[in-house]
Amino acid sequence: MLKLIISLVSNIVAILAAEYFVTGFQVTHEPIGFAIVAVLFMLANGLILPMLRFILKPIILITFGLFSLVLNGATIYLVDFFSANITISGLMPLLYATIIIGMVNATFAYGAKVFKQS
Repeated sequence: MLKLIISLVSNIVAILAAEYFVTGFQVTHEPIGFAIVAVLFMLANGLILPMLRFILKPIILITFGLFSLVLNGATIYLVDFFSANITISGLMPLLYATIIIGMVNATFAYGAKVFKQS
């Protein structure tokens, strides 16, 4: 349960950071719409992304992990495709948002691991 809460908070912070720093990445500010986007990100990162990484593990290894960036971008684009509450206008905003969201999620994952050990 704690892992789900940390994942949800991490995605909320990551979405807000991406929206703040990236021009062309917009999320609705309605509470329900924003919650839908955050839950979709959580489901995409928790269900779809691990399956894609498992299936495409050889390509990820050959590219020394750079293909993971493509997979993360694809999941963000998938959320954009299925939700009207998020708008990504172009490839560069998608790339920048992918990097920012990945860094924030990695930071939260590391913090959760350190917190769990202490």
